[in-house]
Amino acid sequence: MRTLTHLGIPLFGLALATTLTVVSCGSDDSSSTPGTGSSSGTGATAGSGGNGGSGTGASAGSGASAGSGAAAGSGGSGGSGATGGAPGGGGSGNVAGATDQNLKVALFGDQGAGSNPRAVYKVALDEGADFIVALGDFDYKDDPNLWETDMTAVLGTEYPLFGVVGNHDTVAWSGYQKVLTTRMGKAAGAQCSGDVGNKQTCLYRGLRMVISGIGTLGSKTDHEQFIEQSLKADTSSLWKLCIWHQNQNDMQLGTKNDAIGWKAFQLCQDNGAIVAMGHEHSYGRTKTLTDLGNEAAGHGAKGQPGAMEVAVGSTFSFYNGLGGSSIRAYDSNLHDDDTWWATMYTNNKWVKNGVAQTGFTAKYGVLFLEFYVDGDPSKARGYFKNTAGETIDEFTIVRN
Repeated sequence: MRTLTHLGIPLFGLALATTLTVVSCGSDDSSSTPGTGSSSGTGATAGSGGNGGSGTGASAGSGASAGSGAAAGSGGSGGSGATGGAPGGGGSGNVAGATDQNLKVALFGDQGAGSNPRAVYKVALDEGADFIVALGDFDYKDDPNLWETDMTAVLGTEYPLFGVVGNHDTVAWSGYQKVLTTRMGKAAGAQCSGDVGNKQTCLYRGLRMVISGIGTLGSKTDHEQFIEQSLKADTSSLWKLCIWHQNQNDMQLGTKNDAIGWKAFQLCQDNGAIVAMGHEHSYGRTKTLTDLGNEAAGHGAKGQPGAMEVAVGSTFSFYNGLGGSSIRAYDSNLHDDDTWWATMYTNNKWVKNGVAQTGFTAKYGVLFLEFYVDGDPSKARGYFKNTAGETIDEFTIVRN
């Protein structure tokens, strides 16, 4: 499988190269219209963001986003969200590399089918998430139509969603890719290139997402090269996510084996990108990490458990496998000597920002990341809310 040899940043007027698929959804910006074929051009200067239309029925109109490049125009106002639709977003204004203000992302994986994942989708919708990132293992039945049916029952047909391949998705992967391609097409203004859900990079509303099937599809070396090239090619975005499904044993709280290798984590750390995973059926978030792969040094964990610092050489990692399939236990034999966890949430252990909690019943839920908060493009917030409405985790993030 070919890897990306160059990724341009569309908002700075560079060419966008692809290996397999480009998703380029129109926006109200006055930059040039992407061309057809393997390369699409965009204007160097983004225009003012248009106003999102009001949604009717199950689908809300999404607001057009102003470009977040160095010469971005003024942000447009968001469209009003109807039932089942994603709320529209305002543009990011003239702050170089910023996301839209209060851009909220919902992340979860390992969903299964039926009432449990539908309840999780509802949490994302009720909390006003602008889009979802599905962290792999969509329904465990090799049935893309079933996955889409559960999704549509709660979200409607117009809600944007991105996703990464999980180890239980490979048999029917081409079908899942079609669902993902359709859902990404609802993300107005998204610029995506590569192999959908496997070796793909997207810039959406100022957030850079590097999506990799490392450990699941293709060679680790190819994925590491793809991750490195994708992150290095984007020199402007303040916020970046590295997204894959599987784990290293130290980066989850159960019994999962090392499936990724440390190089991919280190590449994300070196580029100040947050690492998002699924796979183990519980939830965990680390402290700020500065030396990923060095277990003897606690992976360089530092700082307060509720205050994350992201910079070149500094990041944090989380996984959320509580999308609806099952909830697994904390393995004390493997993890009692771990020193790098901020929050743990399993069926037999809940620690919130370093403080043990008692008298709980674990439930499925969503990890939310909200960027450009309190008027500060370098500030973000995160929280985990379960299907009972309980806040399991909450933290701040500063981009230095």
